[in-house]
Amino acid sequence: MMSTRRDLLRCTAVIAAAPAIARRPERRPNILFALADDWGWPFASIAGDPVVKTPVFDRVARRGVRFTNAFVSSPSCTPSRAAMLTGQWHWRLGEGANLGGTLPVQFPVYPDILEAEGYHVGFTGKGWAPGDEAPGGRKRNPAGSRYQDFTAFLSARPKRAPFCFWFGSGNPHRPYGRDSGAAAGLRWQNVRVPPYLPDHEIVRRDIADYLLEVQRFDRETGELLAMIERTGELDNTIVVMAGDNGWPFPRAKATIYDPGTHVPLAVSWPSRVSGGREVKDFVSLADLAPTFLEAAGIRPPSQMTARGLLPILTSKRAGKVDPQRSHVLTGMERHVPCRGEALGGYPMRAIRTREFLYIRNFEPRRWPAGDPNGLEDRGARPFSFDELAGQTFKALADIDAGPTKAYLVTHRSDPGVERLYALAAGKRPERELYDLREDPFQMSNVAAKASYTEVVKRLDAQLMAELKASGDPRAYGRGEEFDRYVWYQGLRTGKK
Repeated sequence: MMSTRRDLLRCTAVIAAAPAIARRPERRPNILFALADDWGWPFASIAGDPVVKTPVFDRVARRGVRFTNAFVSSPSCTPSRAAMLTGQWHWRLGEGANLGGTLPVQFPVYPDILEAEGYHVGFTGKGWAPGDEAPGGRKRNPAGSRYQDFTAFLSARPKRAPFCFWFGSGNPHRPYGRDSGAAAGLRWQNVRVPPYLPDHEIVRRDIADYLLEVQRFDRETGELLAMIERTGELDNTIVVMAGDNGWPFPRAKATIYDPGTHVPLAVSWPSRVSGGREVKDFVSLADLAPTFLEAAGIRPPSQMTARGLLPILTSKRAGKVDPQRSHVLTGMERHVPCRGEALGGYPMRAIRTREFLYIRNFEPRRWPAGDPNGLEDRGARPFSFDELAGQTFKALADIDAGPTKAYLVTHRSDPGVERLYALAAGKRPERELYDLREDPFQMSNVAAKASYTEVVKRLDAQLMAELKASGDPRAYGRGEEFDRYVWYQGLRTGKK
């Protein structure tokens, strides 16, 4: 049900935020945000993947800017999307920091601000999700009003109103049709298996199934772009294609290693942005909210601590553009309740630079991927492969169920697999440091080595200083509040 303008301003606290018009352009741009579910870096053909084909993403990148160091605030759907909508680190959002929570109305979101300034706003598919917006005081999904599809959205558009549309694809989220990738012609023999996963046919076929879902997202987005092109408005439309967190494989999604937080991002706006550029600056997808507002001539509210990307997009430069964008912060609170500690998650924060990834684990006694639930008891009846691959299996629940997880667990004692299982599911020390110059896949923690003592000291001081400046409760010893927030079992707004 569409909110009235008065209801919208009341329920979203836009009045309190008081965003002022900066300088409204003569023709305000349309905005299409195409967000894939669990699409991680570097699974795009333009990024060099040898199997997947993403012609639409490649086209957007060639018509605009491709960011090679784009990271999400959190490697978990709900808080990642909350950060994108609010332009804030997720740890500033109270209950919005957790999967399956709510997003309190006190945190303004860019779709509501744009709508209050005359934009036609809506979404289809997966918006802010999973969770329940009602306990947070909202009358609709933070991504806007829901439409059946893009056609219905455009049909409801008032004459001469610019639009802002959130396309929330369900791809490439699990589950997949088993061997669907191979059946569609994707050569599983040619997929790249990262060294943190076992190189086995089961894993390769699972990756091929994932890549097929990536291609579906690419094709879906292409259909939307074709519709905009037919209206003659594509040149004045900001098109963004990105993923909400890393891919759903062990030591990826729900971790703050690069496979969980590093995502594809391409932005085109032909009437304002010079195309064909690759930018290496570190950016967060939280930066999109102030970017959209500033492009529409709206000054972002003071709560939005992220930095807009317009200076980079309009600079005509490539490579390293803004010297201040030398690093990015990431973190996680609760993904799913899976540790036998009521609603406790596995809290982490990290700082990522060009040379290093430094991580603070605030509760190292907890199981990072969730309780093993009997897996470590060698005398217990072993779980079957099909049980482990099933979507209802609860052990190590922060790792999405599927064939790769099942293979890793069932072969966890095998030579060559034992270490990979420990990296994915074993307990971790309070501090982790990875030297990306020698260890790009972040498999060898060097935090305890004497030769890295000064690096750990420097990065820890920088991380904690920035967390304190951002108001992160973890930096002030109040992190237990994240463990007390409600897990809304209804998950009305989407799948996890």
